[in-house]
Amino acid sequence: RFGRNFDPIYAGEMKQALRRRISDALARPEKKLDTQVTTEVKPDDVYLLATGMSAIFYAHQALLGMRQGKSVCFGFPYTDTLKILEKFGPGAYFLGCGEEEDYAELERILERHAQGDEEPILSIFTECPSNPLLKTADMPRLRALADKYGTAVVVDETIGSFPNVDVLDWADVVVSSLTKVFSGDSNVMGGSLVLNPALPLYQRLRASVGEVFEDLMWSEDAVFLERNSRDFMKRVPRINDNALAVAELLQASAKVSCVRYPKFVTPENYARIMRPASDAGYGGLLSVEFVGGESASRTFYDHLRCCKGPSLGTNFTLVSPYTILAHFAELDWAAQFGVHSDLVRISVGLEPREELLALFRTALDAIPDH
Repeated sequence: RFGRNFDPIYAGEMKQALRRRISDALARPEKKLDTQVTTEVKPDDVYLLATGMSAIFYAHQALLGMRQGKSVCFGFPYTDTLKILEKFGPGAYFLGCGEEEDYAELERILERHAQGDEEPILSIFTECPSNPLLKTADMPRLRALADKYGTAVVVDETIGSFPNVDVLDWADVVVSSLTKVFSGDSNVMGGSLVLNPALPLYQRLRASVGEVFEDLMWSEDAVFLERNSRDFMKRVPRINDNALAVAELLQASAKVSCVRYPKFVTPENYARIMRPASDAGYGGLLSVEFVGGESASRTFYDHLRCCKGPSLGTNFTLVSPYTILAHFAELDWAAQFGVHSDLVRISVGLEPREELLALFRTALDAIPDH
């Protein structure tokens, strides 16, 4: 597609190109005259990791290098994020619903730690939007609480993706899995950690990341990731449009009980982080549940003629029985946060739209009427 790969001896140059590509994607031309934001992200503010989970791990370790304290995981995240916060440090509070009552509980936790004998809360981790429920936190509200109690905010924007969402008004650290739509080709893994130079913790975070960071991105991974991502800013709008069409098709079906997609789930919160660009959208991920429960989910899944697997952000449509794969040993626990065992997660790709919609219509038609 782009000609031959560079030789791995140029891995250093490829990594610099990746850092520049990410910092360019985070550029905010609409903020140039905004006195609130005076500093743009530079390539040196971008750290490349071997995986997205590595980015979350390093962000957590860098914060712990500044001071000890528990973290808060706000909203239901991809499973390994919570495990990292719980197991590699003093522990974490989990506010898995990420809705109104959790904001009040978050403030109670922050206040209790600020006034009691325990260390103040170290950080708030959240996904924007979340995987697989596609909820978006009220970022101004989280930022206000973080400022009040001296807490860092770490945002995983993987699902939203750089071209669609901008969280730099509220996040001290932005992490992402470059394995997903940034690459798109599903043949390489990578992650990024970006420090926000416009917020007060920047200098301390930069020093702490420097203490723990180790460049472990393999040379050939850098070469493939650079090649794959050359057109990601053009791919994302096409995926946005396809996913919106699929989401609206499913939403209109009487056989569907729930479509989880940022346009339909906490839309007012997503609107705050959505870029003003005309081609920004809601991303390529959605989850669906059916009136017929597990039986309908099985039928839909079995009749949907596309790739099946556990990743997301691929250039091709990819579907998985997410909860069964990610939470098989804790299904009842996941269900209490709305992550039900019959949930089907859909990552929409670049296929021609009418062909894609025909696949989903066929799968819907296979579900018996009730």
